[in-house]
Amino acid sequence: MKNKRSDMRHLPALLLFLLLAANLPAQKSPQTKQRNFDVQEALSQKLISVTVQGTGGHHGACLKVTCKNLRGQSLRVRFPIGQLMAPVDSAQQTLVVAEEKWVNVTGKSPVEVMLHTFCTQAGEISPAKDALFSVSAIAPQVLCNVLKFIGEKGKMNEHAAQSAVWAITNGYSLGSIGDPVLTKFVADQLGKEVPGYKIKHKTVEYVPGRVADLGKAMVVEGNLRYYLEKDEKVRMVLLDSNGKFIINISKEELMVAGEHRSGLHLEVWNLVSGKYIVRLQGKDGRVIKDMEVEF
Repeated sequence: MKNKRSDMRHLPALLLFLLLAANLPAQKSPQTKQRNFDVQEALSQKLISVTVQGTGGHHGACLKVTCKNLRGQSLRVRFPIGQLMAPVDSAQQTLVVAEEKWVNVTGKSPVEVMLHTFCTQAGEISPAKDALFSVSAIAPQVLCNVLKFIGEKGKMNEHAAQSAVWAITNGYSLGSIGDPVLTKFVADQLGKEVPGYKIKHKTVEYVPGRVADLGKAMVVEGNLRYYLEKDEKVRMVLLDSNGKFIINISKEELMVAGEHRSGLHLEVWNLVSGKYIVRLQGKDGRVIKDMEVEF
């Protein structure tokens, strides 16, 4: 009986020890160590090396990345949306990753992954085949948001998607995007109003090794909504950003009182790119409606 009582006296201490042991932080085994890394993190820790080569061009599956494991530990490496890839040749365009990609990098042999990209530098040279790149910074959040939206809406391969990227990175007119859904999203991201017009550009072929940019603005099309309190003769004119008269867009026409929507078709191929004002005015020069356009 004496031995049993001694065991009972030690039971609370044993329970306390077991309780404390259960709350101690678990020691990580080799199997539970971190295996997932963003490419920048993996590079900074010298876990991998990468070679990035262009396949020719800037829009589409334009980068081939070869990843080599430097430590022997199997890793999963992420190339996130918005990852910028800087060209070794600074005359060529910096590209941005448009789709997230994961790659398993084992310790056995190098592994390759193709990255879908857009250009972030209109007016520079579209990367040539086998052009070399390095992993750079992450793009601003606004651009990352737009890239994610492009993917979600299935617009990755549309010409409007590249125009949307250039609207952010190069400050190009929202009217050049063309796609109304994408235009509105980009406008919201930039805190701008959706333009009441679209710009048609000269069709250009993007050739690797040559300058890639939007073609020359050819035509601006849109609508002007306005209200007349009485019958009035009106005409549409184009002014520069300082209000100087450039050309008549329409002839003088008598319009009845009420609400109107007048179509705009303005050929601009012979005008200098910049900001202009489309004005609807009365016969006496009174301003009825102004619309800013940029091309």
